[in-house]
Amino acid sequence: MKKKITIFMIIVIVVTAGFLYSQHQKNLNRLTWRLAPATNRTITSVITATGTINPVTQVNVGTEVSGRIERIYKDFNDTVRRGDLLAKLDTTTLEMALEDARIELRKQQLTTNENLIELNWAKELHEQNMIAQFELQRAQFSYGISVENTERANFAVQRAETNLANAFIHSPIDGVIVSRAVDEGQTVAASLNAPTLFVIANNLDEMQIETQVDETDIGRVASGQGVRFTIDAYPDINFIGEVRQVRLNPIVESNVVTYKVIITFSNPEKLVMPGMSANVEIIINQIHNVLAIQERALQFRPSKEIWESFGLKWDDSLVASARGRLRQPVGSEQPTWQVWILQDGMPTQVSITTGISDGNFIQVLSGLEQGQEVITGVNQPIHQSASGGMAFGGSSGPRMIRM
Repeated sequence: MKKKITIFMIIVIVVTAGFLYSQHQKNLNRLTWRLAPATNRTITSVITATGTINPVTQVNVGTEVSGRIERIYKDFNDTVRRGDLLAKLDTTTLEMALEDARIELRKQQLTTNENLIELNWAKELHEQNMIAQFELQRAQFSYGISVENTERANFAVQRAETNLANAFIHSPIDGVIVSRAVDEGQTVAASLNAPTLFVIANNLDEMQIETQVDETDIGRVASGQGVRFTIDAYPDINFIGEVRQVRLNPIVESNVVTYKVIITFSNPEKLVMPGMSANVEIIINQIHNVLAIQERALQFRPSKEIWESFGLKWDDSLVASARGRLRQPVGSEQPTWQVWILQDGMPTQVSITTGISDGNFIQVLSGLEQGQEVITGVNQPIHQSASGGMAFGGSSGPRMIRM
């Protein structure tokens, strides 16, 4: 008797397990709607761009005279004050040039004094009718020429003194040296363009990002807008900045028109360094605690294959009635969309008006209520054979179909 009961129980267990396994496989092989509820959230509309970080004020320090770098007094990352000596050129040639100019000046001054004596003597002789008018005029002319030569020699001395002074390179601003382009013993040649010896940043506590925004987005960018950005060195930190300036000069590259936008930010901890690349998000608009749905709901479109897989009757008019965004009425400012919800288990179209979007979620102004679920796609069975039938094995869970 006990043996019969045991056999009976085994049969019941096997049948039950087979039934449950069959139901499980049916559930795995069944299409389901992928739903997402309308919820309250914060929506931030942004424009993305990339840019380069630089100090707000950056000065290239060069030299106006040529020569050999004799001494360098400041190095990379040194803090300098305005007027600090940065470097010194060899002054031997410049000092010789100055001495030559001074000798020439003294020579011209002697000549001028001599001509002045001759002029005064000529005036006395002319008053006594001892020389002709022509002799007096020639003495006046010689004196005038010598005066001009003396002035020219004086300017040459001033120029030589300036060149000698320029051999001592001083900092024009307070700041930090971010670049040094020369070494001691190196010869620099000042021609039409002064060679850059040092680059000094005024203040690394205040930095700026130079980024370019496409012409299609530049109309929404304005001074004072908030900015958040990341850098590769600290990918988990969101830095905060502000749009300082939108420059009017267009930049055209490969027929693409962009405009430069300057973004300023504080850098008290000096984590951000000059030359770093920044991934920028300019915050165009931000609203809090508003009803929103996933943007994928706007892209969902019915198809005959999916409709019939759910046992629904297909009608070709569904294609025409599910165009997504509808044509805007004249004077309407907000876009209107068609989305799908489940009503008593049946997919049903509803019209909604939308506001701003952050790329993943979009604000719903009307047409839906909080908690109401919209269709964003269809969950496909895990496995299908090449012929379209179901197969077993592999990973678990539904695979999503993007509609």
